[in-house]
Amino acid sequence: MHPEPVQPAALSPAVLEQAAEWMMRLHEDASVAAHQQWRHWHDAHPDHIRAWQRAEQLMTLTAQVPAPLAQRALQAPASRGRRAVLRSVAGVLLGAPLGGLLAWRLWDQAAWDASVRTAVGERRRVVLDDGSVLHLATASAVDVAFDAQQRLVRLRRGEIHIETAVDPQRPPRPFRVATPQGMLRALGTRFSVRLFDRDALLIVQEGAVQLTADTASRRVEAGQQVRWHATGLPESLPAPAGSDAWTQGMLVADSLPLQALLAELGRYHHRWLRVDPAIAALPVSGAFPLDDLDRSLSMLADTCPVQVEHGLAIRLRAAEKRE
Repeated sequence: MHPEPVQPAALSPAVLEQAAEWMMRLHEDASVAAHQQWRHWHDAHPDHIRAWQRAEQLMTLTAQVPAPLAQRALQAPASRGRRAVLRSVAGVLLGAPLGGLLAWRLWDQAAWDASVRTAVGERRRVVLDDGSVLHLATASAVDVAFDAQQRLVRLRRGEIHIETAVDPQRPPRPFRVATPQGMLRALGTRFSVRLFDRDALLIVQEGAVQLTADTASRRVEAGQQVRWHATGLPESLPAPAGSDAWTQGMLVADSLPLQALLAELGRYHHRWLRVDPAIAALPVSGAFPLDDLDRSLSMLADTCPVQVEHGLAIRLRAAEKRE
């Protein structure tokens, strides 16, 4: 029987912070003297070598991040303090396994130009600097970073709808939306993007969007939708009608299962909505106001064989048959 391989001891936070310190110092100072000092630290202990290997992996991952964001992530914003940034970078180094998730965590350290959020039940319309219109659905958050090279929106959570405008700058800058699952490039378009726990949904209402995930890329045309993971792109499917009606405060359903419809309404309210399993798959069609839950439930009771019971949770069950 072969002995179990000996696992190296975990790297200490102090060593990881030193690696972060050197990573940022060399980013700012590429002189021969600075490199010689780094080499002396690097060779002084095996843990320093291991910590630096992680730092190099992290630096490689920044190639997956748009250049302005990666640069900001590795520099110290004046508002936060250099030591706080070093602790953040060291925390990223401490994370394992290394991969796309780590690159995404690195983005969280970037100094973004703007941040827009909505609470549960809130929707928001924002006109961006280039004239594009950004809609945020309930409980959503984005960061906006426009610079001389590109127009970038990062979707952190929730759902957005974008109506892109012609860029006033020349040459025009690409308009991109970054998600944990991939990058989207708008091609003169209106489109929606929604994040789920592990995947994302793109619906194109007008124009086209170039979607890139991992090494795959696909052009998604108007009237199409794609729900994808970070590691693959399935074929596009027809988009449902009224997919952007939420920007006007409405939920449009076309044979949507009752349980799915309640889940959508529940995103906009702090009430518990429950449905008996016997009618969970009941197909529902219609347009329901997102901001008026009582009215939506009343519409359901009027048009479907359901009964609404109010209590600690709102429960829908099959309506009793009338004699």
